[in-house]
Amino acid sequence: MAEYLRYIEPIKLAKRENRLEDAIALCLKAIKSTEKESRAEKIGVAPWYYMQAAIVYRKMKEKDKEIEILRRFLSQKQAPGGMPKEIKQRLAKLEGKL
Repeated sequence: MAEYLRYIEPIKLAKRENRLEDAIALCLKAIKSTEKESRAEKIGVAPWYYMQAAIVYRKMKEKDKEIEILRRFLSQKQAPGGMPKEIKQRLAKLEGKL
């Protein structure tokens, strides 16, 4: 099992309990893990963690960090699926391009 998968429930719980600093710390650990696996296995990163980090940064009113994490995702090898499109749209909206 990929190491980053163990962070899903703790991230959800921290968000639910409004422990935003904990949630972002967990997201960043998971992001580091998925990026490491992506490089080693030549596969795309798991986008869910980037989106969760962006959501938490939004709640924390950290727009610059929200943009930064979305750009970080877009700089990685991406897996197929709908979430990369959602992330691109979110970033475009933040940057005033939509």
